[in-house]
Amino acid sequence: MAGIDLDFPEIIFIKRLDGTGYGFFYSTPAQFDNAAHGFIGPIKERIKEESKGKEELPVKAEEFCLKASLTSIQKVFEPNWEDSEGIDGARCVAASCVAEYKWDDVVPQCVVIEQAGDDITLREGFEFLEHPGYPLCVVIGSKGDGGGLSTFFDSADEFRQVATKPPSEHTWLPQLIYRLYAKTPSIMTGFPTPSSDGNGVSVECHAYTLNRQGQLIERHRKT
Repeated sequence: MAGIDLDFPEIIFIKRLDGTGYGFFYSTPAQFDNAAHGFIGPIKERIKEESKGKEELPVKAEEFCLKASLTSIQKVFEPNWEDSEGIDGARCVAASCVAEYKWDDVVPQCVVIEQAGDDITLREGFEFLEHPGYPLCVVIGSKGDGGGLSTFFDSADEFRQVATKPPSEHTWLPQLIYRLYAKTPSIMTGFPTPSSDGNGVSVECHAYTLNRQGQLIERHRKT
């Protein structure tokens, strides 16, 4: 199932083999275009500058732009990638990869960028259009902020195994969501917010659905 009357993706996931990565939200075509242009724009301007005096751009200009995007996104999959310093860059390069890729039909509503052997592939994130009752992905960040660091789960058991372990500096949102909810849509977000009294920090969680409404059922708490 491709995107619904869209020419941009609502969300792009960058999924590493170890289950970590990113989830980036794009609310409008302009927001997506601006992100993509943030990376590929200077490269296209250089191509145009070097093509002045010629009747048209080089035949392989589009192919070159896609290759540049895919080459840059490879850094996100390197073991020494610094997440805290690379979120903005990854967001722009991810958008550029999707914008330069030649889709058969319209751009999918949800795109997954992942490793396949030694290659980086782009595909429709069809699994996120359904809602199996547990989060396939938890994103640290809100839709309004554009998303951020993510953890992915391929099964309910995998989610449960991670969510029942003690939290760590980078893996704490699955534990919180598991404690709060018995059933969720496929995408859950959470981000720290100042507490009402100004002391400490709380976390605001949101469910995110694509196409079909998913259930969000709170877990019964002992009294």
